[in-house]
Amino acid sequence: MMKKMLIYIIRCSIKNIKVMARPSLRLIEALRTAAKQIGNKTNYNWKDIGSCNCGNLAQVLTGLDKKQITKFGIKKHGDWDMLSRLFRKESGYEIDEVIAVMLDAGLILDDFANLENLTDRRILMRMGENVYLKRDKREDVILYLNTWASILEEELLKEINIHDAESVLSEGEKEKELTE
Repeated sequence: MMKKMLIYIIRCSIKNIKVMARPSLRLIEALRTAAKQIGNKTNYNWKDIGSCNCGNLAQVLTGLDKKQITKFGIKKHGDWDMLSRLFRKESGYEIDEVIAVMLDAGLILDDFANLENLTDRRILMRMGENVYLKRDKREDVILYLNTWASILEEELLKEINIHDAESVLSEGEKEKELTE
């Protein structure tokens, strides 16, 4: 009986665990670049879909400017949380193409709401206890983005297999010797 209860609790816990973005160099760099960009006082407005938390990351990942992103978002209506929930890759909406690029960089759909509201539990836990962030406070967003980038960077480093890297290097050296 106790064993069944324990298995049930574990299964329920696993269902409630939300996965974070897939770590990639591109996404890590984009998060850090967006944080720097938000530090520029002229490029942050939480109430504007093109220059809010997600909007700044979208700018970095897509190369679009805030006016273009705002124009695309207005056509479909809603904030990033709503837009990500309504996302359909083949919808024909430009904002869905923006979201698709962001997903290709490693984000998952839950990341949009979490970034817009600064609510990902793993990121908040990394910051420590008694950390309260305001979703529209520039300094909080910068801290959140940089913490997220650090977490993804650590995950990416865990994925690197030293033996694979050594064999790639030695293959490169062999090729170099053959061409000389």
